[in-house]
Amino acid sequence: MDNFCIEKMQLHEINEVADILTDSFETNPVYSSIFNETDLREGLIWIFRTDLLLLNRRQRLTKVVKEKDSCNIVGTLTLIPPNGGKRTFSDYLQIGLPKFIYRFGFSVFCRMLGLESYNKKILTNAIKSKEYYYLSMVAVKKEYKRKGIGSFAIKNCLDELIKTKKNGPLLGLTTQLPENVTFYSRLGFEKIDDGEVFFNKKIHYYNCNMKYIFT
Repeated sequence: MDNFCIEKMQLHEINEVADILTDSFETNPVYSSIFNETDLREGLIWIFRTDLLLLNRRQRLTKVVKEKDSCNIVGTLTLIPPNGGKRTFSDYLQIGLPKFIYRFGFSVFCRMLGLESYNKKILTNAIKSKEYYYLSMVAVKKEYKRKGIGSFAIKNCLDELIKTKKNGPLLGLTTQLPENVTFYSRLGFEKIDDGEVFFNKKIHYYNCNMKYIFT
């Protein structure tokens, strides 16, 4: 990985990172249950821009992987500390919620918030603690996949956590793509539970909760 470096995301890079996340998560069944097919990409871009802005406004929680020569962003991840990332209705008002509701509808906004809260609750129950770090929004540009960039970014994240926490903190994640389970398992994550979950009668999908075992 000599040709790549990891840096904290700068606010002016949010749009570029949101595009990478959108490309990676368009096939995620959770997001396809929020938006209809024609609105999916536009809706995802709004969600990721909003999440990146709100999560990084006070401290930089998102990191990006860059090519050293070109400074192009090729990957990203966000590590949310315990009890971090909480948002209020007023937060959404500040970043243009009325426009989102006008474009996609209030029911879409409610589903978006509901599913986000539901997945976090499932992980919290599975990990049996409210005090854990949450690994989120891990993505690599399509043309750079299978080159070890995702592993490089996550290992860097784990090394930093180990340095800051002598006994090793709890670290959890959720994924709705079965193929990701193998990827995270190779990095030392342990599957806590998995299976089909039901948000309501119409929305159900595969979900896997995982935690990292610090040794």
